Amino acid sequence: MAGPFHADGRLHLEVLPAKHGDCLLLRWGTATGEGRMLIDAGPAEAYEAIATRLRALDDRHIDMLVLTHIDTDHIEGTILLANDASLGLSIGEIWYNGAPQLTSELKPVHGEILGTLIAQRAIAWNAAFGGGPVYAPETGNLLVRELAGGLRLTVLAPGVRSLRRLRDAWEETCRKEGLPMGSVAGALAALKARPSLIPAQAYLSRPPAMDVRKLARSRAGSDNSIPNASSIVLLVEYGQLRILLTGDVTPAALTAAVGRLLAERELDSLPLTAFKIPHHGSAKNITADLVRRLPADHYVFSADGSHFGHPHDSAVATVLEYGPAQTELVFNYDTPRMRQWDDDRLRDTYCYQVRYPNAGEAGVGLVWRRAP
Repeated sequence: MAGPFHADGRLHLEVLPAKHGDCLLLRWGTATGEGRMLIDAGPAEAYEAIATRLRALDDRHIDMLVLTHIDTDHIEGTILLANDASLGLSIGEIWYNGAPQLTSELKPVHGEILGTLIAQRAIAWNAAFGGGPVYAPETGNLLVRELAGGLRLTVLAPGVRSLRRLRDAWEETCRKEGLPMGSVAGALAALKARPSLIPAQAYLSRPPAMDVRKLARSRAGSDNSIPNASSIVLLVEYGQLRILLTGDVTPAALTAAVGRLLAERELDSLPLTAFKIPHHGSAKNITADLVRRLPADHYVFSADGSHFGHPHDSAVATVLEYGPAQTELVFNYDTPRMRQWDDDRLRDTYCYQVRYPNAGEAGVGLVWRRAP
């Protein structure tokens, strides 16, 4: 059952070894291959067996994760797999009724922890319901949702009244436990107090992702160096390929030069194959306007960070914030300073790739084929 599944119109259900809990893997054929839904993930003590099965998935992806309710034998494994960086399971969407779903036999912290994981990993949460609860309305038709490949889901329960009762119980138990509802700090503290729910490599053990927007907007000042302003700047063109080589040119000089070029060619912007960022990625040599007017497939940073701390975080952030999606950051050194941009949380948000030198090689090479 662990091998690749083909889009042959069949529906497969695997009942995974979840000890006294539930964990079901549903697979079906879609136009692109395979759809997958995981329903619950068992208790903590069953997690290793479940993780072993999930590691066998060819691309470590689940289209839909459904947590039916907050009992420990359903939610503990869900917390572990959502926080397990070594598993690296990507999740398209999760259906889970969070804060309004506490039963009196459980502590509320499990739900708060899972809610924090969902938010921190930016997983789509009840997106098919506009972010609201998954429920069966008291009147009218039952809610029906269709997934890729024709899989049809009809929500039969819970009802609105059940959700309201559980919401009240959740709030009361949170109050007794001294855990503010929706508190990220409170949920993380609760998670730390429960080592059995923390995998060896946890997403939430990493430092917070950098605030790209704040960094990009924090860039201040401009390079006014006379030698830098005199840099030779070349636009290399080979068929449809365009590479901009900028030396250490100042923003004022480059802005004027680009403006002249665009005016001559009657363009508002000039798409580039590669844009070598001026002055090794100094915070004072790149602007939002330049990035907007020169959208590139690859932004190249030439620096090892040892002398002036280049490339500056705000310069890289400016490229991500104002540049096109599906671009690539290219670094000619693989150091912790450069490696910080290889962050799945940022890549998921800004849709970019990162390139470093291959292991054992000095520098990095880019090769393109000239279009006829």
